Amino acid sequence: MSKINRREFLRLSALASAGVAVVACARTAEPTQASQEEPTAAPKAEEPTVAPKAEEPTATPAPQEEAYQESPMLSTKVGAGQLPPLEDRLPGNAVVVGPGVALPEDECDFGVGTFGGTLRSVHNNVGWNPDVFVMCNEPLIWGPGIYGEELTGNVVEGFEVSDESKVFTFSMRKGLKWSDGEPVTSDDVAFAYNDVLMNDKITPTFPAALKSGKKASGTPMQLEVLDTYTFRVSFDQTYGAFLTQLAIVGWYGYTDFIKPKHYLTQFHADYTPLEELAPLIQEEELSEGEWWTLFTTKDHTNWDNTKQTAVGFPYLNPWVMVSTSPVMEQYERNPYYLKVDETGQQLPYIDGIDDRLVENVEGIVMTVLAGEVDFLYEAGAMPSVPVYKDNEEKGGYNTVLLRSHTEPATVYINMTYDDDAWRQVVQDVRFRQALNMSLDRDQIIESVWLGSGAEPPQTTPSEYDPEQANSLLDELGLDQRDSEGFRLGPDGNVFEIPFELANRTPEMVPTAELVVEFFNDIGLKTSMKTIDSGLRSQRRDANELKATVERNNQPLWWSRGEGWCMPGEWGRLWEVWRTSGGEEGEEPPSIVKEYIDLAESILLTVPEERQAVLDAVDKIKYENILYVVPVEKERRPIIASKRMGNVAHEGFSIAACFGGEQLFYKE
Repeated sequence: MSKINRREFLRLSALASAGVAVVACARTAEPTQASQEEPTAAPKAEEPTVAPKAEEPTATPAPQEEAYQESPMLSTKVGAGQLPPLEDRLPGNAVVVGPGVALPEDECDFGVGTFGGTLRSVHNNVGWNPDVFVMCNEPLIWGPGIYGEELTGNVVEGFEVSDESKVFTFSMRKGLKWSDGEPVTSDDVAFAYNDVLMNDKITPTFPAALKSGKKASGTPMQLEVLDTYTFRVSFDQTYGAFLTQLAIVGWYGYTDFIKPKHYLTQFHADYTPLEELAPLIQEEELSEGEWWTLFTTKDHTNWDNTKQTAVGFPYLNPWVMVSTSPVMEQYERNPYYLKVDETGQQLPYIDGIDDRLVENVEGIVMTVLAGEVDFLYEAGAMPSVPVYKDNEEKGGYNTVLLRSHTEPATVYINMTYDDDAWRQVVQDVRFRQALNMSLDRDQIIESVWLGSGAEPPQTTPSEYDPEQANSLLDELGLDQRDSEGFRLGPDGNVFEIPFELANRTPEMVPTAELVVEFFNDIGLKTSMKTIDSGLRSQRRDANELKATVERNNQPLWWSRGEGWCMPGEWGRLWEVWRTSGGEEGEEPPSIVKEYIDLAESILLTVPEERQAVLDAVDKIKYENILYVVPVEKERRPIIASKRMGNVAHEGFSIAACFGGEQLFYKE
């Protein structure tokens, strides 16, 4: 397995920053499928510099094939002739999971587990359980936790990177199989690229993450299949964080790069005659001949692995959905899963997942208290921690506080809302400084985060000074008030801030309620209402929101160039201008353009230069208060059965889910 540690990654990127050229890295010809397993010769100038192999991330050598062991439930099926032997189901070089592979060693006391048991999970959105999604998400490459400082092979065995970080060559695992037993080869890669990504009916908009510069205006990546188990991705400019994109950013899975061709061609008009597809098209109630929509309903990405339609779809996940009902989705272990532990036991340890649907978040809490949940991440809420702790012994679980990878409740003021008086006020930095100074963050931490679950932000000023906030508002012209004491805007009307938000995290509404109080206290008439998440997104996209509270991924370096810190929430028309390449929306002021340029460059910058760019981005945000951060470094509770082993005790809470296959029940 190839591995690039932080030091080696820096060394490679240093060569790129010094201008070491790789001639003609990006191919312009159509990708070709080699007919033989031997590599197709490529021009010397296109060959990437091979990153030196580093040590394997496991503490012990991979087990010999004869040492492999499987769950008794699979042994029974092998004995009954329903499955081939384990050595025929695993890839030739299985992924060995040990200390520090899925999670950093200091965040999880890893121990070799035992087979068996069913993990009881719970969710309150039909077809979506974020905990199961993360447990089942398998990226092409990976690294311990979600830090991106050390990357290794995962679904692919290894990778090589050109000096300029334009060309990335991936080696697949020979013998890897889909959950239905069919082999995984570069045919599946070529199909995913040529027949799906490059088909403008199936993919009318090529993913920006797979374009040069990660921009809508960028050039789509080029794919070259070298042999049965090797493929190459090329860009026409440096993409320094492409590997981090594949490993972490946006929770990318393998599904944009590898698709089960043997299964999906039965729904693709280039492989199956349209007359044979017609009954299926009619069954889906689609327009005559609309085969591409049929295809997208049958294709399942990593984001679809908890949908009820995922039953029967070939995956590479540790568990696959096998049955559904109105109140329960059931998953069973994938008999062809590619990972083993240090002793040769095929993972996952746990045989299945029973995922119950309840009506709301309150129902989730009650199910936990009743001792009917073995693992819970996303729906865990700091306000519920006292009741969780009080009922641990009765419910048979532990409550573990881990760090959140997001800021669950960031305050956004839309500076491009279509109202001249509004814009005149909110685009003045003194107004945003006043909002920021009005927040009593100690009270927020005490009330919402129970006094110790968060900290005042360092990415924006955190001084509480309502007197200075009032002075700033007077200074910028909001010194006139109505009979109730609320400030008048430049048009003579009461200046109002109407927050509209979706209740997407347990901390979002209570934080917003306090923010409303603080803004009212400095004479700004402020209100709040919760709306459906989909409606909120529609109103935001239509530039109809004046103010909202939403999550923000800002704390992690790899998310700085993502949409979370772009103007989507705090300057909608500026974001439209950015994503359309200036063809739509509204051109932002110079300081916002500078911020956008810097933020977009983060994922393209070579590692040793990245911190300087991050510092420049943070400086602009700190000085201009582009959005208001109430608190940061928040904690979230993980609920885990007292019988469960290999549960993370430090780090990011979402990372605890990434080691789902190594969870086990203690005897």
